[in-house]
Amino acid sequence: MYKIPFYRHSLNDEDIEEVVKVLKSPNLTTAEKNEEFELLFCRYLNVEYCLTVNSCTAGLHLAILSLDLKDDEKVLVPAISFMASANAVLMANKNVVFVDIDPETGLMDLNRVEDMLKKDKKIKVIMPVHLYGQLVSPKDLLYLKEKYGVYIVEDSAHCIEGERDGYKPGFGDFACFSFYATKNITCGEGGAITFHDKKFLEKIKLLRLHGLDRRRHRILYDMELLGWKYNLTNFQSAMLITQLKRIDLLWKRREEIYKKYYNAFSKMNIKMPKIYGKSAYHLFVIFIENRDEFINKLLNMGIEVSVHYPKPIPLLKFYRERFGYKEEDFKNAVWFSSHVLSLPFYPSLKDEEIEYIIETIEKLIPYYLQD
Repeated sequence: MYKIPFYRHSLNDEDIEEVVKVLKSPNLTTAEKNEEFELLFCRYLNVEYCLTVNSCTAGLHLAILSLDLKDDEKVLVPAISFMASANAVLMANKNVVFVDIDPETGLMDLNRVEDMLKKDKKIKVIMPVHLYGQLVSPKDLLYLKEKYGVYIVEDSAHCIEGERDGYKPGFGDFACFSFYATKNITCGEGGAITFHDKKFLEKIKLLRLHGLDRRRHRILYDMELLGWKYNLTNFQSAMLITQLKRIDLLWKRREEIYKKYYNAFSKMNIKMPKIYGKSAYHLFVIFIENRDEFINKLLNMGIEVSVHYPKPIPLLKFYRERFGYKEEDFKNAVWFSSHVLSLPFYPSLKDEEIEYIIETIEKLIPYYLQD
């Protein structure tokens, strides 16, 4: 029987060698490799500015802080995402509100978003989550930005390579990315924040490192504002540079695996989220009835899986108890989170492992077909 992990990284000898070079140099913390990666990432996404941080969560936090929202102004977050999307808002001492999703994609329902913008003038920020690698419609978001005068802070933790209607991630006021261990390029822990307006550049540099301006305060330092410890190391950036050079090659392998899965599961009448435009192919998910029982069957047959995500954010214990949300407030998200299942999906997945996963699911699926 196979033992197939949910994830394996795609680091190669070149990535490791670049890290070793930096480890042998004097500059271990934020330094020249950060700046090199930031420049390359800007070019890849066609954005003006990029700053590395130690997580996507940190990037989201700094983005919200940079906007200087008033105390009663709100940030709109989809009900389906990792908790960090909403946590970053609360970390910035701002008000978070949630919107239900489109059950066919898992993305925030932009019709509901507009309804909420019409009713609540205190909503000043939309945080689209580009779930599983698919962009929330940039054209529609930019229309809402223009019509209602709101900011767009993209949670692009799942989406670097995605495109839709001629747009890449980074079309909003800010976009935040993750380089966590399971992401399409990784340095174990890490992230980046991109933006177009130069006025944010110096402020975010201060916010990500204790409020210190290292160019002016090397020894006899002063603190200009309250900042955080969110900088990324030099050696982590070094391994991102080499991965970014082959990111499209890695994406191509993900596309091959996606097509194998999609074609096989379509024949089994298994539902999958719809995709519009080019996905970054970060995760491959299916919808399954009696999902939790199905998970145990796959685990017993040597296939590790995961769930993205087991509960809508507003129904997690903390949010439910603090804000009083109920299941009926997010019916689509509740259905989605109880049916969705993430399968192994990464470039180093072997063809025989893919076939084993498909064959195993084919044997089990007659007992778990969705409604």
